[in-house]
Amino acid sequence: MKLHHLRDFVAIADAHSVRGAARALGLAQPALTRSLRELEGELGTPLLERHARGVVLTPIGQAFYGRAHAAMAELQRGREEVAQLLGTPSGTVTVGLSSAVWLVMAARAHQGFRKKYPGVRLRMMEGFFSMLEGRLQDGTLDFFIGPRPARPIGDGYKVDLLFHNDRVVVGRKGHPRRHATSLAELVDEDWVLTGVRERVEAEFEDAFASQGLPPPVPMTQAESMVGVAALLSSTDALAMLPRQWLQAGLFAGAIEAIPVREHIEGPDIVQISRAGVPLTPAAAYLSTLFERAAVAM
Repeated sequence: MKLHHLRDFVAIADAHSVRGAARALGLAQPALTRSLRELEGELGTPLLERHARGVVLTPIGQAFYGRAHAAMAELQRGREEVAQLLGTPSGTVTVGLSSAVWLVMAARAHQGFRKKYPGVRLRMMEGFFSMLEGRLQDGTLDFFIGPRPARPIGDGYKVDLLFHNDRVVVGRKGHPRRHATSLAELVDEDWVLTGVRERVEAEFEDAFASQGLPPPVPMTQAESMVGVAALLSSTDALAMLPRQWLQAGLFAGAIEAIPVREHIEGPDIVQISRAGVPLTPAAAYLSTLFERAAVAM
């Protein structure tokens, strides 16, 4: 099995056609077809099936694609690492961040990274681990920073604690229940789920159950920072959000905390990367910048 076999297979699978892959790679279609046949012959099984709309991965092809894609991504990381070590930084660093991290840590880390690595493209994505895990597995995401997953994630990941966190009840400025002092007064309000837990209802269960209260029955789930902010600032909905939402100036004047007396714990904020796979120098530096930002909070 040669490197071009993996490259060609991944390109055909991504393009869903030999023609599209040939155009993307700048190669002739017969060369790609021959490369695919050689790979399938070595593996002893078809990886792709031809259909009217193009090529489709077989079940075995789907499994092999994950390995091949990860291998190609890791080789690209290797090229970028060599360039960075030689003092000619290039390539891309891709990170996944939760809303709390975006609000109070991203700007500081971004500024330091751009100063040291102006030639490296930085891609920053919003989401939770459950949404971005696939990208971490296939090597297209360098690391994730956000709430610690509730479920065990296995030995394939390295998990580093950045800080413990807590949550606050948040509503729009001038909310009718802005003077409430306990969760008991807010059970029947309209609540928005933010998706911070993989089983979303768990966002409320611990906080209300610890007070002997039934959890609210929310009917709205919003999983983006912009979506949550739009609902909270324009309606009478409430949400339990990381305290960083109130520390950031972005939403000043639009939302405020409801001063309930109960302390509401939030998931730890952690950094997750693949175990046994070193970060490139640029990604490692960005990781350090986020760690420094966490200490400074």
